[in-house]
This record gives sequence, C-alpha cells and structure tokens, in this order.
Amino acid sequence: SMGEMLGNIAHQWRQPLSVISSVATGMQLKMEFDSFERSEAIEDLKLLNKNAQYLSKTIDDFRYFFKKDKDLSEFNLSNTISQMKRLIEASLINNEIRLVLELDENISIMSNESELTQALINIVNNAKDALKHSDTEHKFIFIKTQQKEGNAIITVRDNGGGIPEDIKNRIFDPYFTTKHESQGTGIGLYMTNQIICDHLKGEIEAKNISFEYEGEEYEGAEFRISLPA
Repeated sequence: SMGEMLGNIAHQWRQPLSVISSVATGMQLKMEFDSFERSEAIEDLKLLNKNAQYLSKTIDDFRYFFKKDKDLSEFNLSNTISQMKRLIEASLINNEIRLVLELDENISIMSNESELTQALINIVNNAKDALKHSDTEHKFIFIKTQQKEGNAIITVRDNGGGIPEDIKNRIFDPYFTTKHESQGTGIGLYMTNQIICDHLKGEIEAKNISFEYEGEEYEGAEFRISLPA
C-alpha cells in the first residue's frame, strides 16, 4: 500500500519538478552567458516558489487523507475548481487537451475542500490518460457544476472513447488499473471513491456517454459526483 501511495505522489510531483528543474537550469545559463535580467529572475523565483509550495501541499493532502478527524469549512465550489484548474492546466496543455468549465458561481458547500480537490484531480488525471491514448483529433475534458434537490452535482466528462464495458464495474476497486504497471498504480480512482463516499458523505458514479460539442459528435466517460450542499 505504501508503494502504491508513493507512486501516486510521484505522478503528482512529476510536472512541478520538471518546472523547477527547467527554471533553475535556465537561470544558470543566463548567468553564465551574462544575459541575466533582474526582472526575469524575480518572475522565475516566483515560479520556483509556487511549484515548491504545491509539492509541499501535496504531502499535506496525502497525510491528511489518513486522519480520522477532518476539518470542514464552507467554500465556493466554483472558486475551488478554478484553483484546481491552475494546478493541472500546464499538464493538460502539454498533452493538447482543452479543459472546458461550466460552473454555477452561486454554489457553496460545507465540506473538506482539500480532499475534494484531490478527488477531482484524480478524475481529471484519469481522463487525461485516456485521451493521451485516444486518436481523437480534438481532446476535451469538461467540468460542470449545478445544484439539484439540495445537492451539489459535479460532472466530469471527456471524449476519450469511454470505459471498456468489461472493466466498467471494477474501476473503483483498489489497485485496479487498465494501464501497464509502469504507467500507473491504480490507486487514483479507488482513493477518489473513498474520499467522496466515506469522507465527504457523497456519491459517485461513472458511465459512458455520447454527446455533441461544437457541432461534433463524441463518445467518452462521465463521472458524476453528488455532495450534500
């Protein structure tokens, strides 16, 4: 279990570590070739600090996952998802994936913001992996929020072709993965299910859908989360 958890943390860390390495190397080259600009260096240092803080917060999030006592707070769902977008957007852009948000800015819930963010990142990462291996020309991930019957509804869908029928009922099982073990651990969706159902007292379901966007027909997977508002 510890090995699986470390693998998931490594997946979260890969992008910010790459940014830190690239920025540090770039600053070093600028100094060596006397092209060092103070204003550019300040921005580079801000970027280094931002990514270092994200690495630190990831550790806290995973440590917090195993605590029995969870702090609840009221937060705006739209703001939380917008903040999450900033964390994952670079990785999506690198894979030529467009993230489309349709958010109700008036929904606030009493829940655990950090854990919900982690669950959503896991779902988006799963969609990203499906799209990376898809031959779809235009790759999309959609996140929509709405309020129904006292519940906050979050749907995350992609146009990656959908979940194979023979494994659809097992995707939330611990350590189940469709990928080769060198590419993933299978802990992500299991953790997501645990967070949503056990920690946040909500529900999550996954299904395959067909839909239209910008005049094109697509097929993909849709995850639907329902949380008490």
